Amino acid sequence: MRTYRIGIIGFGVVGQGIGRLLHEKRPLLTQKYGFDPLVVAISDPIKGQVYNSQGIDLGKALAAAREGKRLEDAGLGEPGWDSLKVARESEADIILEITPTNLETGKPGLDHIRAALEAGKHVATTNKGPIALAYRELKDLAERKGVQLRFEGTVLSGTPAINLATRDLAGSEIRAIRGIVNGTTNYILTQMEQGMTYEEALKEAQAKGYAEAKPDADVEGWDALAKIVILANVVMDADLKVSDVERVGITGIMPDMVEE
Repeated sequence: MRTYRIGIIGFGVVGQGIGRLLHEKRPLLTQKYGFDPLVVAISDPIKGQVYNSQGIDLGKALAAAREGKRLEDAGLGEPGWDSLKVARESEADIILEITPTNLETGKPGLDHIRAALEAGKHVATTNKGPIALAYRELKDLAERKGVQLRFEGTVLSGTPAINLATRDLAGSEIRAIRGIVNGTTNYILTQMEQGMTYEEALKEAQAKGYAEAKPDADVEGWDALAKIVILANVVMDADLKVSDVERVGITGIMPDMVEE
């Protein structure tokens, strides 16, 4: 069994979800896989920034986040560890980069991933921006440093798409990819098919937590665009840029168009 020291950058909904899994599944991970996860750093500009070389109590960290307390105020570790300091200076073996996607510059996620790889740390991320904008650079950097860059969660969440294509179907030639890659817009269009207007369907999607309060990434097609670029470059060895992809959102679709 080996203990892996983990730094979490980004402790929003997804970051807390990862924290909950590591907390609740630690006995299973240890017993079944010999993988003992020890979270030593959590850095989030809103939730707080702490470092504890002995391991952060994830139960208390999750409780603090739920109650709106900053992690420093919950006495979970040494304060003042911003995201780049965690990436560069912490003793973490693995950095989980879970900050929001930015398809213009990829930042701050791109800076976090570069810094962690340069420091010889493995990186796993759900952040589409850095992978869509700088996949080859980051892949080459990881290979030079002898560490792993994992990003399965950037496309289709928990559904294995990247690993399926690059590992399980190794040796196969993939000539085309076709499918639904954005669940929010699929939900909205399905509801419109049942008779709702776009506005009604979006409101319902937001109420159920499928759509953000500002839903542009989904309804304007940015999320789907990022996934297309990642799949093309990683699975099909293309050299596609964000600007190469034609993007059309669903905000202009009217009920009569759906009916037709």
